[in-house]
Amino acid sequence: MRLRDADAADGRFRFRGRPLVSWLLIAALAQLSVRALVGGAALIAAPSGRIVGLSTDALARTPFDDYLVPGVVLFVVFGLVSAAVCYGVYAGQKGAPAAAAAVGLALLGWLAVEALAGFDRPTIWLNLATAVAALALASRPCVRDGGRGADA
Repeated sequence: MRLRDADAADGRFRFRGRPLVSWLLIAALAQLSVRALVGGAALIAAPSGRIVGLSTDALARTPFDDYLVPGVVLFVVFGLVSAAVCYGVYAGQKGAPAAAAAVGLALLGWLAVEALAGFDRPTIWLNLATAVAALALASRPCVRDGGRGADA
């Protein structure tokens, strides 16, 4: 890890020209994207939920008979959109931090719907941590200024 002297002196850790918190946000979005692409693809491929070990009985409190629509939403919103936002944060695009926060809020909404529907999956804690991390990290000044400036 290469730290510039000025950054190390005032407590801001930078790696490859950007603050550590930017890399943490990129990592949070990337792992969410990969998990959502794999999980969403599995639900699209087998809407019965058998590939991921889900029963359609869990959908009794929802308007869905199978996992096709939730799988598409998972694949598109949390897979493809998260990947695009991840790239935006990496590239320092102006609206990327707000989009990352929106992904975090959408994930919190997804978790609320899962809880109301009675889903009890071990991934709930990882998803909750990812949502909180996305919101917290996206709000940091050094991320909001494109990941290249000072962290206040």
